[in-house]
Amino acid sequence: MRLPKRPALLAALFGKPANARAAASSRHVQILITRPGHPAHTLRIDLDALRRAALWIAAGVLLWLAVTLYMTWSQWSSAEARQRANRLAAQAQAVQSANARLQAENGAMANTLLALKQRVDGLASTMRGFVQTRERQFPVEDNQRANQGGIAMPLTLGNAPAMAHDEAEVIAERLRLLLPQAQHLAAFEAARPMGEPVAGSAEITSDYGLRPNPLGGGVEFHNGIDFGVNVGTPVHATGNGVVESAGWKAGYGNCVVIDHPFGYRSLFGHLSQTLVKPGEVVQRGQRIALSGNSGRSTGPHLHYTLFYGDKTLDPATYLLAQR
Repeated sequence: MRLPKRPALLAALFGKPANARAAASSRHVQILITRPGHPAHTLRIDLDALRRAALWIAAGVLLWLAVTLYMTWSQWSSAEARQRANRLAAQAQAVQSANARLQAENGAMANTLLALKQRVDGLASTMRGFVQTRERQFPVEDNQRANQGGIAMPLTLGNAPAMAHDEAEVIAERLRLLLPQAQHLAAFEAARPMGEPVAGSAEITSDYGLRPNPLGGGVEFHNGIDFGVNVGTPVHATGNGVVESAGWKAGYGNCVVIDHPFGYRSLFGHLSQTLVKPGEVVQRGQRIALSGNSGRSTGPHLHYTLFYGDKTLDPATYLLAQR
């Protein structure tokens, strides 16, 4: 049976030199192995070959370490790159979500401002309509809706803050112009004499206009309305104003005259008692006198006259306009 040949490395380490010259030049260690009853064996180790083998092994180990470190670094780099990519993707998603939220908020704010402006415009239109209605009712004192068109600038994330700021300024300017008008209108409505000067549904015994003379023959012009009420019935101011006079006046007996802003005046005649003084500020609904039968009168009643400028008005319209 033939033994397999030793590998070249093992042959170099433990084999005999190829020739005498190689044996002389090589460095080696010989180990003599003896056992009783057996022939001695010599183990020869070539140091040069052992050094070369060690170098090859060290090179292999270094190569393995280098490959292992490279693979580890590659995996770490890949993991770091993936993490960085994931962070960037998350940041991009967050920015996109923030942009979408800002766009939605800007749109909502724009819609809110638009609704507010529409409400302001609606209020202005209501005020104009109210004034026009009052103009048809009373001798005092423009609602134009234009079609829409022109160049429009769409709302974007970039121009939304500036457009919202401009829109807020437009609304503020409109409110600045509208509030004085609203205050003027409110003051006008408070000052305009409206409603009945006596509570309840008092009987009207004489209307405004031509009537038979109650104290004699003929026809006369009656410049007010007479309410048939008992003596001592409370009489109330029909609008805000200042008492112009409170006392005796020819024909009217005891009477109170109130000067209202915007050209109105009201007169309450045939009173039994006045409860206010000239120069006193009164409010609509305030008790100013008690009815009576003084002056040119045929019986207890309240005479009520309205003036606008120098002209008298039919109080009937103002009685109906209380509401």
